[in-house]
Amino acid sequence: MESNSYKNYNNNSRNNYKDNNEDYNCQKKSFYNELIEYSKNGRYPLHMPGHKRNERLFDGIDPYKVDITEIDGFDNLHNPKGIILDAMKNASDFFETDRTWFLVNGSSCGILAAISAVTNIGDKIIIGRNCHKAVYNCAKLRNLDVEYVYPSYIAKYGINGGYNKGEIENILKKNRDVKAVVLTSPTYDGIVSDIEEIARVVHKYNTVLIVDEAHGAHFGISEKIPVPAYKLGADLVIESTHKTLPAMTQTALLHLKGDRIDAGKVQEMLSIYETSSPSYVLMCSIDKCIREIQKNGQQRYDELLNVINKIRKNVNKCKYISIPCEELKNENNVFDVDVTKLIINVNNSGITGKQLGDILRHKYNIEVEMDSLKYVLGITTICDDYKELERLAEALKEIDKSLEEKQNEKISVELLKNKRMYSIYETDLKEKNTVNLFDSKDCISGEFVFLYPPGIPLVVPGEVITEELLEQIKVYLEANMNISGLKDNSNKTIEVVK
Repeated sequence: MESNSYKNYNNNSRNNYKDNNEDYNCQKKSFYNELIEYSKNGRYPLHMPGHKRNERLFDGIDPYKVDITEIDGFDNLHNPKGIILDAMKNASDFFETDRTWFLVNGSSCGILAAISAVTNIGDKIIIGRNCHKAVYNCAKLRNLDVEYVYPSYIAKYGINGGYNKGEIENILKKNRDVKAVVLTSPTYDGIVSDIEEIARVVHKYNTVLIVDEAHGAHFGISEKIPVPAYKLGADLVIESTHKTLPAMTQTALLHLKGDRIDAGKVQEMLSIYETSSPSYVLMCSIDKCIREIQKNGQQRYDELLNVINKIRKNVNKCKYISIPCEELKNENNVFDVDVTKLIINVNNSGITGKQLGDILRHKYNIEVEMDSLKYVLGITTICDDYKELERLAEALKEIDKSLEEKQNEKISVELLKNKRMYSIYETDLKEKNTVNLFDSKDCISGEFVFLYPPGIPLVVPGEVITEELLEQIKVYLEANMNISGLKDNSNKTIEVVK
């Protein structure tokens, strides 16, 4: 039975959708004009991309002037022999990998290529249950038999912890035919698992380790930041340069380390998943970004970390709001923490992370990366304006003074261990019915339900929908968080196996 608050949410959503569409149809807004207007509003970006809209990084050059195709003398990403090959070799030398590929279809493309390069159709893999949806999409495309390893859960902050190497080994013992282990480290929130020990376990069972390090492209640039996974034994590592480094959206890197994986197979899969018309603007952005951090990266990160540490100490004097970091280590399988990620927690303050995000957005003109139930997430990079980061600290202190102690609802956002009846691929072939989402208890889901960002599935096709799952989804919807994946964009219905 629907709660009144959930009914109100649905009614408001319908009205807003109707009003927004009528407004759009009347004004016929231009996408371009909207972006230009947004760029003038002065709202500070505590979010991706890592260049923080700093136009000087492209030397003020009009990107249209350098938007070319594979003309004579400018090489080919899918068969590099000239300047693109040289740029990728420079990246490989800098990161100390055996091979590094430029990606212009984001980390998602690298994930698809990496998994496909080491599996055949129907093979078995282990994946972290908090992996990005690209991992699940590959499992569907390759009809992979998936075993899950679940991250620990840090209830106080409502975030995922790290993976337990013992749990991974137990799965490998029972499944000697596993072709790959695919994990996310760091998480969206900057939580790092013990990749070195996990790699030892994975290699002991003659399989390979793929790490989605999308949020760790800056790792290793400073000794005060975690070590990248490819230096700790991982075989293939995917990083998003646009997330935490000064590169344009959609740019990423795929690193190969060691001799367990055929580089030719990786190249073959990239030629399938990556566009045949790669953007020279994006490729140039990757190369320019790498050359910038080669030259100034360590100094710039040392400066940034000095500012962040001061801000964290300053905010942690508050009564209700805090930005945890070091205290997260050594529990819940957390091996390390990315200090550049700001997990701004509102525990026992009486407000949700979503409400804090709205206050920062509308009162202080600061846009955070993500609003969650118990915290907001801010992303900092070497392109941040340090005065703006200090303004964030002052804003949080001011907000804290307006709060009163109130026990927040005990809401768990821990990933549920849903019972699995079919693989994603098998589910795709099944006949389905469409039912009301909140009448789907005990049905087998025919669709994904994601909490986005970061794109982790709450339920995967082929899994049983439980009352606990529906309650969790209801909480997210009532908090106006972004539930996606369903074909019904209003989130009222879901496809289930007939």
